[in-house]
Amino acid sequence: MPYDSDNEIEVDHDSSDHLNGFAKETTLELVEGDNGKLLLRDTEKEGAPLMTIDFSEKLKELLGSDTQAIGQHMIHAAIQVIMQKQMSQWHAHVYDKEPKHYS
Repeated sequence: MPYDSDNEIEVDHDSSDHLNGFAKETTLELVEGDNGKLLLRDTEKEGAPLMTIDFSEKLKELLGSDTQAIGQHMIHAAIQVIMQKQMSQWHAHVYDKEPKHYS
């Protein structure tokens, strides 16, 4: 794999995925299913939801109509954690070269 000496990172120019290492854009929707579960789905893909949130009946009674808002906050927090994790990986430098001198 080529080595970018200016940035001291390995660069893969031969990757078949032109978005390799970068986030791909997606549109998500949060909907309430027939059974009362909140479903997070990718709008472009059919099939199983990416995530489900199921509040107990007792909690639904306590929260009332706020279950949707609380579900949105839960998903927002999860997306923030994922984005922070990605940013940490993008900013990290990995050095695979053997040092010239050991201390």
